[in-house]
Amino acid sequence: MCLKGWEIFFLSAAAVLMVFLGTTYVRKKHKTGRKEIVYKVSATLMAVLPALYLALREQSRVSWFIAVGTIFCMAADALLEVHFVTGAAVFAAAHVCFIAGLLGLASPAWYTAVLLCCVYAVLFAILRPYMRKLGKLAVLGALYVAFLCAMFSMAGTVFLESPGPSGAAAALGGAAFLASDTILAVNLLGENNSRKLDKILLVLYYGAVYLLAVCRYLPG
Repeated sequence: MCLKGWEIFFLSAAAVLMVFLGTTYVRKKHKTGRKEIVYKVSATLMAVLPALYLALREQSRVSWFIAVGTIFCMAADALLEVHFVTGAAVFAAAHVCFIAGLLGLASPAWYTAVLLCCVYAVLFAILRPYMRKLGKLAVLGALYVAFLCAMFSMAGTVFLESPGPSGAAAALGGAAFLASDTILAVNLLGENNSRKLDKILLVLYYGAVYLLAVCRYLPG
């Protein structure tokens, strides 16, 4: 896709606003002790807008799945602050939407399954000590990790089949999502809730949603 001048400005402005709003949320959260959800949600909205615009313009299944995935992420941002389990469930739905969108860009191959199994094994080993703290929710936690790894493996498959800027953005978005959710689990369920890790995971998360939202604007 060849970007027009106003589209470059649109995507750049969305990225700058996402950084500003996300930074404001982190600053208020850690310096004033107030979790200003409006900044958190507004930052994710900067990824929703370009994804939704592309879906409305193209009217393609791929674009709509990705757009709905970003909308679910935005909803989950708010729900996590109210009821964590519900927010996590909505995030899982977002991953399902991203998987469906990525399946429209590439077909699963043998290396998709290998990547999925390897990443799941690594994450399970890292998160196993923390899973015990979930009690009855441990099964749902393991299922969430499976959705996350499937999304990552499909994003990697898109890049391997189309190793251009678009595929790279999708792969980086999937990797950043994987890293941010892993840090979230360790930080949330671990004994020490690190503010530094919290800031890192938010940077990775916002970057992930934005990259997945705009990947199809870039040339393949």
